[in-house]
Amino acid sequence: MKYSHRYNVTSADIYKDYRISAHAVLLYFQESFARYMACLRLGAFDLVKERKMWVITEMSADMAPADTFWGDDIEVTIWVSEISLLRVYADYYIVNLRTGERVVSGSSSWSLMNAETRHLEPTEAVAKKIAVVPEMMTETHRKMRFPKDGELLTRIAHKVNRTDLDFNRHVNNRSYLKIAMITSSDRFIAQNRARKMIIHWQHETYLEETLACSLFQVGDSTYLHRLAKEDGTVAAEILSVWEPLVSDVDVAEVVIRK
Repeated sequence: MKYSHRYNVTSADIYKDYRISAHAVLLYFQESFARYMACLRLGAFDLVKERKMWVITEMSADMAPADTFWGDDIEVTIWVSEISLLRVYADYYIVNLRTGERVVSGSSSWSLMNAETRHLEPTEAVAKKIAVVPEMMTETHRKMRFPKDGELLTRIAHKVNRTDLDFNRHVNNRSYLKIAMITSSDRFIAQNRARKMIIHWQHETYLEETLACSLFQVGDSTYLHRLAKEDGTVAAEILSVWEPLVSDVDVAEVVIRK
């Protein structure tokens, strides 16, 4: 079965010009997955009794060239399209309810981790509670192979602070995206919009650790953000494709006034 939930884009979700941010897209997607699992009695608070937890390892987002503004209502639809021995694959799309347009679609990979041993657990037990819908939003669920390197544009250091953490006491999945984006210049962000993002989370990072955040250009409009720990271990990588931001929409005509 598919699960849907509606949200209203708030002021905390927007970039300049009142457009929804990629960080907010990741937030609503993960929130919808959490709600769906809670409905199946597989939420974080259900699994903690068994010393297990959900971890997301990969997520893709294809963003249509359509504007979603502050005040718009969106609906996230999510479902499990495949289950392997150690992975649960959840696909999704987001619709702007003001325009009726599908604005984001993609896929994701989740695993169950033993909270004590930090090892992955078989999915057999949870698979019995999940109705698989064999409809995929991407061509394959195979792990994306990221380019090794490209032209290094910039590298900065970020020391993990409390605002980067989640309730598990390690860096929040969404925080990696925020940290990675500080390697892009304000001018670039202001003049371009992300059309596609693929995020691969590899290792946990904790309070006071330092991440080396590198930005590589690997194509005409394609960039690789790599976040590595001090010992060289890669914590997360983000592959992003961008396009020039061109819009003749008058924001004053579309934002909702209460």
